Parts: sequence; structure tokens; C-alpha cells
Amino acid sequence: MNKLVYDKIDEVLFHEQLDNGLNVYLLQKSGFSKSYVTFSTKFGSLEEQIYNDDETIDLPHGIAHFLEHKLFEQNGVDVSTTFALQQANVNAYTQNNRTTYLFSCTDHLHKNISDLLYFVQNPKFSEEGIKKEVQIITQEINMYNDDPTTALYQGVINNMYLDHPVRNEILGTVESISTITKDVLEKTHQTFYHPSNMVLFVTGNFDVEETVKFIKELQKDVNPVQSFKVKDQPFSCNKAHVLSTEIEKEVLVANFILGIKLSSINDRLEYMKKELCLSVMMDLVLGKSTENFKTLLANNLINDTYGMDISLSDRYSYFLIGSETNNPVELKEAITEIFSNMKDLDITDELFLRTKKQTIGGFIQALNSLEYIANNFTKYYFEGASLFDILEVSQNITKEDIYNTMDEFLDLKRYSSCTVIPKK
Repeated sequence: MNKLVYDKIDEVLFHEQLDNGLNVYLLQKSGFSKSYVTFSTKFGSLEEQIYNDDETIDLPHGIAHFLEHKLFEQNGVDVSTTFALQQANVNAYTQNNRTTYLFSCTDHLHKNISDLLYFVQNPKFSEEGIKKEVQIITQEINMYNDDPTTALYQGVINNMYLDHPVRNEILGTVESISTITKDVLEKTHQTFYHPSNMVLFVTGNFDVEETVKFIKELQKDVNPVQSFKVKDQPFSCNKAHVLSTEIEKEVLVANFILGIKLSSINDRLEYMKKELCLSVMMDLVLGKSTENFKTLLANNLINDTYGMDISLSDRYSYFLIGSETNNPVELKEAITEIFSNMKDLDITDELFLRTKKQTIGGFIQALNSLEYIANNFTKYYFEGASLFDILEVSQNITKEDIYNTMDEFLDLKRYSSCTVIPKK
């Protein structure tokens, strides 16, 4: 078992790769009364094809989310009931690039780990159950189709990307999920839920040696055949596809979002550095203590729904900023002007160091949350990085790095926007 020591944050991470390829990470946190476990696969809405020498299968959009739902059903019984009887809360979520199953508990850690691994690795599909699930997820899709926030996000993504799987809606469409069959589900599970494509992360107050031994025993006979491969996905160019769109919904106030396409990241340390630089940059340019933010607020261009989001990967990268607003055109012009002129911003050494320390301090404080650690460890893991490298990377960021990060924001061809407006 490998032992990774991070002296600067006083953390020790243990790693074991099992014979079947499963990577297991364990982080002991003394003083905590609960444990938190995630079991993740590198499979989300981005994947569109699997293949072998005999056939190529086009995956229906939404199949990753559909599969997540179906794994919770074991012979007609929801596994959540079993976890509840063991004082554990179990859940799952599907994103663009991964699906994660998780639980938290204060007792029966090993039994809950056993049950988690079993239901994720041993699907019980039936034609009847699939038809029932189609009806359930159809209702979920229809609900989200009426949601203004979902429409806004999907609208700006579609504007930025012309021909890229990031456009695929995580839930799929009513038409796409209706084509899902038992055979396709089984082959998809066999491909993406192979232990070598997954990672198990355990954190909390437990005995590391005993837990590793227990997991190894559970997995010693789990060696499934992986007969399909994953089709590589195309990258997109930096230029935005559509400059702006409007969507009518049942809202009282317009909701505006601006998206900026960024270059994809292929290096693990560069990934973390760029994410941190973007965070520091935005705190300096449009953070809630800046004059720019105060001006937007004073001019009634934003309200308390104002927010920003950064998404980086080796397949796509973008930055989003938006708010409810009565003046979406003016808000777009104001933000564009701020970004166009931000390299003229005089960032003093004092301001830069203070902002960087706030970022570092926020990370250290977040390490008190088992949920933050487990879910973000998986996020970075699938990008080839480690959550626990953040401190070292952030300490090495310079003012020049921040100014260099601004360059992509000067290219207006990268910009797209979407506005949800009240129905007329």
C-alpha cells in the first residue's frame, strides 16, 4: 500500500491498486464521528460510442444517468432501504464526465462499503424495470424542460459548442431514453463499470489497514471481462458557435448568462493552476468586494442570484457568469467592457497576496468537510490531478500568471450568451 504524505496540510493519503484494476484511496480523519465514501466511474453524458471488433454501439443520450437509476433497483427493491437500516444515507449523481455513488454513515462502515460495491457492480436489469424507468425519467425530463435555470445553462452551452458531446443533456431526451434496451445497458455497464475505470475513496475515522484488507477480500473474485472500448470524442475549436439567443419561459425577471470558451487542459498541474488563476482573477476583477461588482449592483444590473462558474477539462473548458436582471443587454455590455479592459487593472502586491491567501485559506477550511474532500478528490482524479496538490500549486501562482490568464477573455469570438425572458 502506498503512503502519500502532505506535510503542509497535515494529511496522509493511502493508495492501493487492486488486482482487478480498482484504485482505492483512504484518508483517515481523526476526530470525526462519521465516514464518507464515494465509488466513481469515468462515465457521464460525454460518452457516445463503444465498440469492439464485431460491433459499434451508439449510446443513447442519457444512458449514464439512466444506468445510475437502474443500479439502485435490485430485484425490484430500492437499495436505499438497506442503507437506511444501517444508519447510512446513500445517493448518486451523474455529470458530464463521471458518475458517483456515495454514502455517509456513523457505524457499520464495512457493511455499507460491501453493499455499495455489490449493487454498483452487480446490476439486476429487466425489460419491465427498464420500461418503468423510462416513464419515471420522462417525467423528470419534462420537469426540467420547464425549468428556466436548466434552459439557461443548456442554451449557453449549445451556443458555445456546435458539434461536441458536452451539448448532450445529462438526462437525455424523451426520444433517446425510449431506445434504451437491456442489452445496451448490460454492455454499457460492462464497459464503463469495469474496476479499472473506477475509483473508491474512503474518508473518516476508521482503521486503514483493516479497511483495505476488507475491500481487497471483497474484490478478490471480481474480475469482469471488458470486451468493448470507448470511442474517442472530438475536441471543439475555441470560436463560439452562436453569439446570443433568447428563450421565453414563465419567469418574472429575465435571467442572463455569458459563456466564454477556454482552451482545453491536458496537463494535470496546468489544470489546477489555471483553475486557481481563474478563481483569483475573478475575485480581483468581479468579486463581491470589487468596485466593478458594486457598480453592477448600484446600477440594478445584477441581484443576489449573481454568480460565476469555471469548468475545465481535457475535452472542453468554459467560464460562465450571470444573474437575474431587468437589463440583460446592458449587463452583457458592462461585463464585456470589464473583461476587455481588465488587463489595465493595477493589481498591487498587497491586493494580490491578500486574494491569494483567501483562496488558500478557503481550501484549507474546506478540508474539514468530508463531503468536499471525497467529491473533489474524484473530480481531480479523473483529470489526472490530486486534490491535495492544490496548496502547493496555489502558493506558486504569481501576478504574471493572473495577467496571462486574462488573455483568453480578450477574444470576443469566444463569447456566447443566452437570456431567458418572460413569456409575452
